[in-house]
Amino acid sequence: MNLNRDRSAYLMACLFVGAVIGVQVLPLGYTAAGAAGLLLLSLFRPHASYRGAAAATAAYMAGYVIYTCLVPLFHALPGDREAVISLSRLSLIGFLVPFYFANRMDPPRVNYLKRGSFRETIYFPFIFSGFLRDPIWRFLLIFAAVTLTAFVWVMDWKQENLGRMLLYALLFAVINAPLEEVLWRGYVLSRFTDRLGETRGLLAMALGFGFYHYSLGFPWSICALFSFFGLLMGGVAVRSRGLLPVILLHFWMNVLFVLGGIVF
Repeated sequence: MNLNRDRSAYLMACLFVGAVIGVQVLPLGYTAAGAAGLLLLSLFRPHASYRGAAAATAAYMAGYVIYTCLVPLFHALPGDREAVISLSRLSLIGFLVPFYFANRMDPPRVNYLKRGSFRETIYFPFIFSGFLRDPIWRFLLIFAAVTLTAFVWVMDWKQENLGRMLLYALLFAVINAPLEEVLWRGYVLSRFTDRLGETRGLLAMALGFGFYHYSLGFPWSICALFSFFGLLMGGVAVRSRGLLPVILLHFWMNVLFVLGGIVF
């Protein structure tokens, strides 16, 4: 029985990651049809793990369809390229709508859609275990200092439009970080942790988060690196039992990515 549950857990995790990759390389009609099929599976499959994970995958695929339809509308807005790209991240709301209704119909028992605590303990180097442990607030300060030290060497501090790029970095981060965190650590991580357990749920979410960046123009190798960041941010969400600490972490990384020339 345990072996069967393990197999179903791995199958559902692989199904979700495969769907994240598939929607980016297949025609949009296939995505819509796949979302409808998985929704039917989630309604009629009796096994709870299948039902919950299939519903989450269907919600993601349906959200991708809505998101893809919204992106051109934002890109048609007048203005500077950087401002348009930043505002286009509002199209992530398209992902959130199906998950919102999925959670209303079948609320997961695990829920990271909360503020979260900065005082919970986090470990280094493996988040859940390690030779050092700190409260999350101190971990975030150390992480910010280390990443700033790494990025300071690749930023062009002498560029004439540095102040303007800083404003665009803040605009991009204040839109992108909360919306991506609600999607990936709020909805996806909650549902897959609930259905597959903490370890498998974290892994499924992290791989999905990483490879979702392919549609944003990143090569697969960089997407694999984003999966590592997804695992880190997921660990912070799990340890804090909420989203605010990881939103701040994500916000900081987005600002550095913009100033480092990775986003624009």
